Formats: sequence, C-alpha cells, structure tokens
Amino acid sequence: MIHVAINAQLVTFGQTYRNAGVSRYTYTLLEALDRLADDELRYTVFVGSAEAAAAAASPLSHSPRLRLEPARWPTDKPVKRIVWEQTRLPARLREAHADVFHAPVNVLPEWMPCPAVVTIHDLAFVRYPEYFRPARRLYQRTFTERSARAATLIGADSESTRQDIISTFGIAPERVRTIYPTISPEFQPIRDPAMLAAFRAKHKLPEQYLLYLGTLEPRKNVLTLVEAYARLRSEITETPPLILAGAKGWYYDALFERVRALGLERDVTFAGYVSREEQALWYAGAALFLYPSLYEGFGLPVAEALACGTPTITSNVSSLPEVGGPVAMQVAPTDADALAYAMRVALSDPGLRARMLVEGPAWTRQFSMERLARQYALVYREAAQRPR
Repeated sequence: MIHVAINAQLVTFGQTYRNAGVSRYTYTLLEALDRLADDELRYTVFVGSAEAAAAAASPLSHSPRLRLEPARWPTDKPVKRIVWEQTRLPARLREAHADVFHAPVNVLPEWMPCPAVVTIHDLAFVRYPEYFRPARRLYQRTFTERSARAATLIGADSESTRQDIISTFGIAPERVRTIYPTISPEFQPIRDPAMLAAFRAKHKLPEQYLLYLGTLEPRKNVLTLVEAYARLRSEITETPPLILAGAKGWYYDALFERVRALGLERDVTFAGYVSREEQALWYAGAALFLYPSLYEGFGLPVAEALACGTPTITSNVSSLPEVGGPVAMQVAPTDADALAYAMRVALSDPGLRARMLVEGPAWTRQFSMERLARQYALVYREAAQRPR
C-alpha cells in the first residue's frame, strides 16, 4: 500500500468563478484517481479550511480511497495558505506517514519528509512576466524553480511545458513527464435543438454567435481577437456577435476601452462568469470558438470546445497545437488579419460544423480521466521507490 498525500488547498468545491483553472484541474484529478479504483494506492487530500463544509458535502467525501482533511488553521488568504504550506504541511506529512506527496499547482514546501511530485502547469510568469503583478511573479518564479529542482518527479501539462521546464530550470529530461489534463464527461456534442434553443432564450443569445470563454487577462490575447473581429465586421456586416465570457483577470481595463474605441459596444458582449454546468451549452451553441492565447500550458477551453464539436480557431504557439491538433484552425496569435481571415473562412464553410461534430470528440478522447489517473498512479509508484 502506498500512501499519497495531495495538497488541494486551491480547490473550490462550490460553483463560483473560483472553480476554474487549477482548482478545476485538481478536483478533476481527485475524481480521476477515485474512479481508477487502484487498491494499492490510498490518498490523504488536504483541503482549505474555508472549504471544510463544502468538501464534506462533496461526493469525494464518500470515497473509500480518498480522505479529505481540512487545514487546521485559516488558509483562505494567499499569505496564510503559503505559510501553512511551508510550515505546517511538512509536519502533517510526517505525522501521516505519507509515502509520496503531490503538489498539483507548481509549489512544494521547502522541507519535504518524503518523495515529492509537483505538477507545473506552465511558465507564463517566465515567458510573459509583464502580465503578472510583481509580487505574484516573484513568488511563482522563486518557488516554482525551487520546487522543480527539489521534486523527485515533475508532471507537465503538455510537451511544450515539459520542454520549457527542462530548458528554463535545467532539469534532467527523465524527471519530467508529460501528462495531459482531462476533459470532464459533460463536454460532448449536444444534439437536442430544443435544449440549445432553451439555452439561447434563457441568456438572450442569437441563433449564431462567436465565443471566447476564459479569463479576461492580457495573456489570453483577447485584444487581438477584438481587433480581428472589428476587421471582419467592417468587411461582412452580418458577422454574428462576439461573446466574451469569463471572469475578469488582471490588467483587463484596456480590453473594455478598446471595445468602446472601436465602436463595438452593441456587437461585443461581456457575459461574465459562466457556471460549469452551462459551459458545454455555451460551447455547443456557438458558431465558432475563438481562443488566440499567447501562451498556454495546455489550453483546456480548446479541448472542451472541440469535445463539444464546435469549430475552433486557436493559436499556433506553445501547447495549443498539441491540444487542437489537426482539427482546430491555428493562426499566429498576434496577426489580427490572419485571425479575421480564419474566422471568415470558417463561417463560410457549410460543412464545417458537421465535420467537427465527428472529428472534435474523436480527437479529444485522448484527454481522458482514466489516462490522467493511470499516468499519475505510475508516477506515484515510481516516486515512492526512488531514493531521496
């Protein structure tokens, strides 16, 4: 029996805007490990103190393999969480006799009483430091590099991220494994026209719309998307409206200002946070999904949109060619003219939607829960056997 401890402090069990990104990744990993039903592995999962009640109501609380343990002092604020992770967590690992510890979000404690696995999702704070507030950039750069050097094994969300880790931090290639995130089962084609019609009516959406879904922050390159959309509308006035869905990130004011400057207030809608329960409907109802990000460790929205059978245009940089493969159209992210042209080609292709309903789900089956869980189970076993 191998006892694996997992730090899930960033998991939000409720349905809020916080239940996205690394929170969703970690929760889905826990779901996948539970479904794997590997009796040689058992898990202690450390959750945030503020999430104790929600965690107790989660289906994971009834798992025979996973035990959820809330932190014993407040960890709801970043500074408090970091202090807990660096001081109290190592002692808890020793007390619990953990054989392996897994930090699913970039950072390990400075002192580790057992072999450690860390998942590094991306190195955006290295590649695009100007898009991060100074304190966050310093924390991520310092602690992620230290964690990468200290870890027994490292999981990377894509081969692109794996190569970034190896080259940036000088890590031996054999210590870094590419393990793709998973797509939740709810992301699949919705073939019931009545369901989609009811969804559009609920949100007052037109029959045709273009969709971006993700955090509104500079790295996502939404400014270029808005520029490309403006150029397309200047050529084809009947272009469907653009919906920008997702929570506000940092440095987003320039995006709102640019929409106003281009006179697009009536054509571009900011939909705000989208609940997880409705995300598949937003994807499935869109004529096109657009995700021209400058840099992604994986780019989960692209995989989710493709799994729903939605025609997708994304960038040809970082991990996005891995995620979109041969089924997503890819353009240089800073080329607004190329993006506008790709949108025009996609909207004028009458057979694209039918092809994507077949090719998109077929391509994204590789990003499965079972594969994610099996690969991490192998990593845990290997880490447990390695000398520290």
